[in-house]
This record gives sequence, C-alpha cells and structure tokens, in this order.
Amino acid sequence: MKKLFLTLALAFAGIMGANAQVWIGGSANAGFEKNKTEFKIAPEVGYSFNEHWTIATGLTFHYVADKTGPISVNFNQFILSPYVRYTACNIEKFSLFLDLAGDIDILSPEMYAVGLRPGIAWMATEHWTAAFRFGFLGYDHLFERGNGFFLDCGLGTSSIGLYYNF
Repeated sequence: MKKLFLTLALAFAGIMGANAQVWIGGSANAGFEKNKTEFKIAPEVGYSFNEHWTIATGLTFHYVADKTGPISVNFNQFILSPYVRYTACNIEKFSLFLDLAGDIDILSPEMYAVGLRPGIAWMATEHWTAAFRFGFLGYDHLFERGNGFFLDCGLGTSSIGLYYNF
C-alpha cells in the first residue's frame, strides 16, 4: 500500500512540474425517499493530455441508510474511482464526453464495477468547469446491483461536479 501511495505522489509531482493541464474538483449527489437516505461525496484530481483525452481518479464516500425492508441497513463505503475520459465533441463552451470508469470498494476489494459513463461539461470560465454525468453501462461484481452486466440510468448514477483547471 505504501508503494502505491508513493507512486501516486511521484506521478502527481511529475505532472505538476511539467506545467500540465491539471484540475481538481469533485461531485456530490444525494437521494432521499420515505425510508431511505443516500449520498455520495467524491473529490477528484485529473490531468488533461489534450482537448480529447483526460485521466483522473476520485475517492468517493458513500453513505446509505435504508429502512425499506424488514431489517434496517446502514453502511458506508470508500470507493476508488479512476477513469479515462474521451471528449467527443466541443461546441463553444459545451462538450460531450464518455468516461471509461471503474469503482472499487477500498474496504471490500472484491466489490467493483467497470463501465461507460456519459456526460456533458460546461466551461463557465477559463478555470471553472461544471460537469453532469448520467447513467452507467457496464459490469458489476457484487457492488450495487449484484453480479453481471447492466444499464442504470437512474438518479443514483447521476452526479453534478465542479472543477478548477490550473
């Protein structure tokens, strides 16, 4: 684990030293139903190679309190969420993108999901960007939806993020 953190720190230092297009930010989403509360907070850091390709990672805190069944369920997850983004089209201040994303539960590494997550970004200023992601098409292994391939276009997979570009 120490080697992983050292490698990430050295990679980040190298990127910062190369006067690269680095950004930080994050997203949040929440869902409230009669007997269920759920929210996610996900800070991210990324690097844009050019106008089409970006690589980034986030660390998500996910909280769920579900009282809909006969047994009340409360749990927390810490999820590592690396992704590669392809920006397909830029129209003035808007861009359409597709993320090849993975979600790995740090506390239970056997739980993971891999798939495609589309979105739209709005570059409000030279430094500030807002991004909206919606849906997830991919493979889930014991994560949120069980086991197997799935398409999820619910609000639980949607998020709004705000990012600062250096």
